[in-house]
Amino acid sequence: MEKEFVDFSSTIQHSWENFLGQLPAILLAILVFIAGIFAIKLFSKVVTKFIDEKSKDSIVTDFLVNIVSFILTIFLIIVCLGILGYGNITDKILAGTALTTFIVGFALKDIGENFLAGILMAFRRPFRIGDLIEVQGMRGRVKKMSLRETNIKTLDGKDVFIPNSIILKNPLENFTYNQLLRSEFFINVDYSEDLEKVMKDILYIINSFEEVEKNPHASVYVQEIDGEKIKLRGAYWFKTTDVNAPGNSLKSEILFKVIHYIKKQDIKIEENSPNPDDERKTVKE
Repeated sequence: MEKEFVDFSSTIQHSWENFLGQLPAILLAILVFIAGIFAIKLFSKVVTKFIDEKSKDSIVTDFLVNIVSFILTIFLIIVCLGILGYGNITDKILAGTALTTFIVGFALKDIGENFLAGILMAFRRPFRIGDLIEVQGMRGRVKKMSLRETNIKTLDGKDVFIPNSIILKNPLENFTYNQLLRSEFFINVDYSEDLEKVMKDILYIINSFEEVEKNPHASVYVQEIDGEKIKLRGAYWFKTTDVNAPGNSLKSEILFKVIHYIKKQDIKIEENSPNPDDERKTVKE
């Protein structure tokens, strides 16, 4: 028992002497690590400000800054391990990085796919923050983007998080990309009506709205003739900076005024023409 106690005491003393011998290196490594973390954060802020001024794109900035910060942090850890005398360990870590990356990448294939899609979209993507987009039947305004997913707010107020790989691999509709959108409606008029006058009056009503663009100009024309029924098509353009896409409120106001005119002039309309009460029930924009 006494011998075991002596051996234990000797081990403790030896460890304490080794610790005291390594203490300057430990203190230096801690000091270097703290100073390095501070320098990386300061460098990240400077780089973020510089890239923001050049690209005006938050997702590109975040991607580049995160990559640079990660590389610098790994380098800092390797330097600190070298100060402590663990250079051989760092060599083994670096040697096993490729194998580890392959195993982790295979296990997290879907996450990796979304991450790579996010990298591609960071430099080239068909939408901006605030754009109204639709992909795979999901429509909403882009609220936030990251390297893994895109967050959209639907027109009825729901938050939808779409993996970037889905956006990259599927057709995407952007209703606000060039800030100009066309809308249209149809009215079935009886064959006996003064068609030319009706078309001119409807066109005048459409153009009476300030939100309707004059160039490209609005139009009203005959879509088709079916027996006693003539199908008129009204089309107009508006800027998404003036009217929230998809422009349901503007369309409702135009149709309400058109049908008010039709009733006032006692114009005969056929079935399937728009009902002003239905058009008033628009989707929340």
